[in-house]
This record gives sequence, C-alpha cells and structure tokens, in this order.
Amino acid sequence: MEHEINDEILEMKEVDIEAEKKMLTRLGSKITVDHTSNIDDVMKYVAEEAVLIPPNSPIIDGAKAIREAVKEMIKTKVISMSGGDYRLEIGKSGDLAYDIGQFGIVNQGPEGPIKEEGYFVTLYKKIDGQWKLMGSIWNNVNPK
Repeated sequence: MEHEINDEILEMKEVDIEAEKKMLTRLGSKITVDHTSNIDDVMKYVAEEAVLIPPNSPIIDGAKAIREAVKEMIKTKVISMSGGDYRLEIGKSGDLAYDIGQFGIVNQGPEGPIKEEGYFVTLYKKIDGQWKLMGSIWNNVNPK
C-alpha cells in the first residue's frame, strides 16, 4: 500500500504555477460581465455548482441561477471598469486557486452614472483540465 502511494506521488506532474496564473488572469477577464458580454461565452467558465454572493443580496446558487443573474447584469450599460488582482494563488496540486482583488465600476443608471468600488474573492477549480469559477463574493465599499 505504501509503495502504491509513493508511486502515485512520483507520477504527479510538476505544476507550472506561473503559466496557470496567466491562464486564470485571462479567465478572469472572460468572466467579467458587462453589457457587451455573451452569456454562453461567460457560462462555459462557470462550474455547475458555482455560487455567487453579491452585496446585500441572497446567494446565487448553481449555474442555472447564475445564468439568470448574468442575463440581468448585461442589461446595464457599463461606462468604465478598473481594478485587478491583489493576490492570485494556486495550490501546489494545480487544481485549486483563489483570487483576491479590488474593482471599480461605473454603470449608466436611469438618472446618471452609478459608481461602485469594492473588493472580491473568487475561487476556481480545474475540472476536466479546464479552470472553472466555483464561487465569488464581493462587497461595495463606496456605493454612490
């Protein structure tokens, strides 16, 4: 039994953490939703059991519910977006990661621009060789 475990450890591939970080950075831009987003393109990077936790709202649980939320999100015109990663970490196994960062967004509201700023934590898991969004939570520290 011990010999089998050691053989499995030896067979594990070395993970290129920097290459995986680059892939996750690209993925982060693909799942950032604005009024020009294609729902199907966004959803192919969302795991079936993913969860979103927006500020002052109930949990959005599962890909089907997230698809409905994205449909609503893309109805709002985005004037500008900013922000980025503060910390992007990948586990040594190469199949789990988290991203912590900040964002700024200005949306077109019915009475003019609406500015939001905050922080986020996003979780990713590699499923069948592809990174997928597992969960994201964000806040709004400057609602105006």
